Amino acid sequence: MAIGEIVLGSFLQVLFDRLTSLGLEYAQREGINTALLDEWKGMLETINVVLEDAEDKQLGGNRLVKLWLDDVRGLAYDMEDLLDEFAIEATQVKSGAESSASRDQNLNSWKFFSWGQDGSSGSNLNSCSFETKAQEISGRLEKIVTRKARLTLRENAADISNYTNKRLPSTSLPETRFFGREKEEAELLEILIGEVGNSDAGLSIVPIVGMGGVGKTAMAQQLYNDPKMDSHFKRKAWVCVSDVFDVLDITKTILQSITNESCEGNDLNRLQVKLKDDLSGKKFLVVLDDVWNEKYGEWTSLLKPFEAGAKGSKIIITTRNHSVVSITGALPYSLKELSVDNCTDLLAYHALEVRNFERHPHLEIVGKKIAEKCRGLPLAAKILGGLLRNKENPDEWEAILNNRIWNVASAKNDEVLPALKLSYVHLPSYLKRCFTYCAVFPKDYEFERDELVLLWITEGFLDGRKAKENILRSGRKYFDELVSRSFFQQSNIDTSKFLMHDLLNDLAKSIADKTCFTYRESRVEESQVVSDEDDATFKEKARYASFVSQYVTSKSLRAYATMKVLRSLMLLTIQFNDEEGIFISGKVLHDLLTNLKYLRVLSLCHCNIVEVPNCVCDLKHLRYLNLSYTNIKRLPESIGALCKLQALILRGCQMLSMLPTSITKLVRLQFLDIRDTGSLKKMPLGMSNLKNIIIFPKFVVGPEKGSLLKELKNLQHLQGELFISELQKVEEVRDAVDANLFGKRGLSNLFLDWGEDFGNLHNGKCEELVLDSLRPHTNLERLSISHYGGARFPSWLDGLSYSKIVSLCLRDCPNVTWLPPLGQLPSLRELSLEGLHAISTLGPEFYGGKRPFSSLTTLKLEEMLAWKDWSHCVGGREEDVPFSRLQHLVVRSCHSLVGTLPGQLDLLKKLEIHSCPHLNNSTKVICLPSLRELYLKDCNKEILKIFANLTSLISLKIENLDELVCFDHGFTSYLVKLEKLYIKGCDKLNYLWQEGNETQNPTCLWYVGIDSCPQFTSFVAGEGKMELFCNLQKIELSNCASLEKLPSKLYTLRHLRIENCPKISRLITSQDDHSNNNSISQPEFLNMSECDSLISFPFAIAKSLGSLTIDRCENLISLPRCLHTLSHLTKLDIEKCPALEIENFPSLPITLVDLTLKFVPKMKSLPKEWHHLTSLQLIDTVGCENIKCLPEGGFPPNLLLFSIVACDNLKQPMREWGLPMLTSLTTLTIDGGCMGAEGDMVGFPSEEDDEDAWSLFFPSSLQLLGICNMRNMERLSNGLRNYLSSIEYLDISDCPKLRDLPEDGLPPSLQHLYIWNCENLKDRCSKDTGDYWPLIQEIPLIEIDSVRIQ
Repeated sequence: MAIGEIVLGSFLQVLFDRLTSLGLEYAQREGINTALLDEWKGMLETINVVLEDAEDKQLGGNRLVKLWLDDVRGLAYDMEDLLDEFAIEATQVKSGAESSASRDQNLNSWKFFSWGQDGSSGSNLNSCSFETKAQEISGRLEKIVTRKARLTLRENAADISNYTNKRLPSTSLPETRFFGREKEEAELLEILIGEVGNSDAGLSIVPIVGMGGVGKTAMAQQLYNDPKMDSHFKRKAWVCVSDVFDVLDITKTILQSITNESCEGNDLNRLQVKLKDDLSGKKFLVVLDDVWNEKYGEWTSLLKPFEAGAKGSKIIITTRNHSVVSITGALPYSLKELSVDNCTDLLAYHALEVRNFERHPHLEIVGKKIAEKCRGLPLAAKILGGLLRNKENPDEWEAILNNRIWNVASAKNDEVLPALKLSYVHLPSYLKRCFTYCAVFPKDYEFERDELVLLWITEGFLDGRKAKENILRSGRKYFDELVSRSFFQQSNIDTSKFLMHDLLNDLAKSIADKTCFTYRESRVEESQVVSDEDDATFKEKARYASFVSQYVTSKSLRAYATMKVLRSLMLLTIQFNDEEGIFISGKVLHDLLTNLKYLRVLSLCHCNIVEVPNCVCDLKHLRYLNLSYTNIKRLPESIGALCKLQALILRGCQMLSMLPTSITKLVRLQFLDIRDTGSLKKMPLGMSNLKNIIIFPKFVVGPEKGSLLKELKNLQHLQGELFISELQKVEEVRDAVDANLFGKRGLSNLFLDWGEDFGNLHNGKCEELVLDSLRPHTNLERLSISHYGGARFPSWLDGLSYSKIVSLCLRDCPNVTWLPPLGQLPSLRELSLEGLHAISTLGPEFYGGKRPFSSLTTLKLEEMLAWKDWSHCVGGREEDVPFSRLQHLVVRSCHSLVGTLPGQLDLLKKLEIHSCPHLNNSTKVICLPSLRELYLKDCNKEILKIFANLTSLISLKIENLDELVCFDHGFTSYLVKLEKLYIKGCDKLNYLWQEGNETQNPTCLWYVGIDSCPQFTSFVAGEGKMELFCNLQKIELSNCASLEKLPSKLYTLRHLRIENCPKISRLITSQDDHSNNNSISQPEFLNMSECDSLISFPFAIAKSLGSLTIDRCENLISLPRCLHTLSHLTKLDIEKCPALEIENFPSLPITLVDLTLKFVPKMKSLPKEWHHLTSLQLIDTVGCENIKCLPEGGFPPNLLLFSIVACDNLKQPMREWGLPMLTSLTTLTIDGGCMGAEGDMVGFPSEEDDEDAWSLFFPSSLQLLGICNMRNMERLSNGLRNYLSSIEYLDISDCPKLRDLPEDGLPPSLQHLYIWNCENLKDRCSKDTGDYWPLIQEIPLIEIDSVRIQ
């Protein structure tokens, strides 16, 4: 069942406002009859009053009501588009953009609003389009009103309980099996009954928070029934609260549970008094399951009787809404999704009544795939397990996996996610449309908060807010509310981004229904599979669409071009590198946009375009244009015609050098994001015209009128970030005063820059006055001042006024001789001082008084050349110790600094000291008990002596530490928790641990890296047979010319990489050989590079090895004969071993997946019988010039990639290779010198241009084809287009005579064409001028001689 509800009420309210606005502001002023506007408004109001009931009925499955709501929705969209056109016309007239003659003409075109009941109107030709649309809308509106009467819908019905009350209430009884929550259960038990912090605690609230279906109730049931609870709490009660927070009912239920007596009557006072008496002095546990109440008064009313309980009493609440938690005043316990493994076990239990798939191995793979789709929701795993109950046929499981069951709209799945549907039902109306819009995003898409908020604003979702409200702040409030209700989750990869759980994404798509369309990586989203019969419906109804693919072709966009009423179109990046971006040809983009005239939102973010198509400026409805991270150099002047544009996003456009002068005509523009535009050095004249601008993060000062600093005066609504550069060009201090930064209350981040290349031309006195006048409002949170030439910082930068500043950066201000009392900034968390070359002392004036830097967590002091003295004394009292909360300290390139660090840095977790040679000149020892990371570079070894009590140290990184020979006993005694050790460039280092340090065994150490230490000989002096590194898993050794051996008995080592250690010759023995001191018995990864002493493998290799790489071992002459016994080996890589002679290649294990053989000139054969290697997928062979033929028996059957290049003695004809038999092969690179006579063909693959010839040489499965070094080839034969119809990447290199591409064209699937060193073809493919350009211009990415031409 589709939900189909789109919060039409809020949508129609926006329409009411626009009808009124248009009627009064434009029509009445021009003497236009507003009868039709009033008629529309009246009919919409009759619809609006029944929407609540209609939405409730269609939630209950009423299909007729759903269809009616769909039609109302479509009509509302079309009506808004028509009104928008009228408003655009009116705006153009009002702005005087048209002549008086055209103005009269346009007024005539508006006369359709005088069209009355009889259908009569003027006959002006220009009004025909408007009239036709108006009549059509009026007709549809009348039919909808007529149908409404037949549906018996109630007016102003706001009861959602008809849907929500269908849910079964929870009970206290636990699930029969509870999976994967051992850690969470233990933590919650500790909170509930642990002694820590509970001895004096009164009543405590323990909120368990998480999205619907994540297992909050199951967790509460598990805790409630734990045997420890019965002994700890004298009274227990369970209440399923659900939607209605009725204090009387909840009190009555609790009282009945505690007294085991029925409670009659509705006297709340009597009930609460009795409950209080029963709980008095007793320790109790109450569970309130599924709480939605956000009213503080009702919550406090419920709590009154519980205050009489004994200390340590607890109330558990489960909720999916952080707003519920906030009224309790308690800290939430967030319950996250289950792991895939636990979801798999849960699925197995409910499907097969077993704990795992051990007894059903034939179902394990498909079962895990189904579990993955549950995305950690136990509820989904449980329901799907029920659907598979006692079904052991793999086909039935595959059917569930591949079924559209993940479309929440399908009837079969209506019971799968009622919990998520309920979350949506409980949303306030103003949030429902905002959430539904997120259906436009594909699964796993990560978005920033303001990115989504701007889309909501420009789509008009916030238009109904109060006029005085800050629209950006309102949007952010909406977003934060959806986060608090678990609709959005913070990304684990980038904490500035958010995403939706897959099943919430499905929910949004089911609500949006056919108004939203998403196409991702050559497939439609699972929940939106489009059948032929649905295709026309999508074309007619789709309003919001996204496209996710790295390469965009006309073929893949075909469906979008027909969506004539589309409002939003976003080309998005996901699952590929943002830095590579999206490739789309200019022609394909132009052809698409010319068909989408109603676009309000267009996002081309990360598209590799160099110019903006002019047709973008014809999109007169456009409110939002995102060109961020593109390669554009300029915007067209015609962009000034986009009179509705509210948001222009140009972030990260590094090639953008100028903005068009017409941008100042965009008086509706509110958001102009030009962050990270390094080439943008100049502003258009007259930016002060943009009086409505809210986001404008960069202003470049210019010398002429119109680009002066005082242009900021009229921009009173600025919020967020502002970077002002080129301040050295300010000649009149009055300009800085007029800029009135103090009046811009919304600014939170301010960056002031005087120009890096200004040299010695600074006017220090003028700059001081300018900085004094640029005083920001005290709401400021982040401030940066750079390249400032004055000798002092402004007096306003003290600790009294700017109490909200959390980050301060003072960089490259070489003339400043003293610092203000920055220590008194009470909220300051991050302080960076860099390039302050005239500062010699940091002392009392820097601290400023009592408790300096009370909030500071990060301090960076860098390149302060004159800084000598760091006084740690504030006032002599213990409470005045500076940096009491410091966690990260960086001291870099302070060459004159003498002494030591502050003495009490008890919370410091990360310390970096670079190029401070005199910092160790003190006998004072620093205790750093919390330090986890230490990085020392370009210092003296004596600096190690100042550290004490490094018992929390996990990571130690040392570079270029003079005179360090080894660590002494004192230092190593602290390294009890050390996990990672990396040392580089220590020329005197001989070894790490001194002999006899067995008691200081670093038992936690799992990684050691040593690089460029030429005298490093061994890990431990006099090592003998001492077993030192008992948990070491990974060693990387590079450029250690003296190293001969590894530590003994590294039984836990898994990863070993050795590069340019020429004396290393003996490494590994097998598991069975424990007699050898160099025993590495369980390695999984071995990489040996530039080990010149390695001649052969005179030892057994452990069977656990999974990856073996041998690279640039000049003297290696043979491979181990035991390769076939390595039953875990998946990768073998042999490169640049000129002495390696292989007459008969050793047999390989059947587990091998990846085989690389490059530049092994004496190798005479490839692995024999490799057709038996069923796991082998990748073969890459280059520069093996003595290979004469391929192995008999054919290729490995499951090969995906095969490349053979520069094997000049391979003369076996290509048609004998058997490539067409490889139905899985997707990537092939061939060299004309390795193909026998066929490599000398003039026409390839057929001299006679036989189209079928392609089928004799290549499999039809190819997606990437590389052809190189065909010196005589002049043309490619016909048939490529038809036979290799899946080709996406075509690489043609070193074919100097080639000039003809196939006459029947290239495959339409082609995404990337690469041509290198093909002079004749290069000219014919030149952009715009080459005669092949019309043939290839739609290919998204074209590179010729490594230059990207499209």
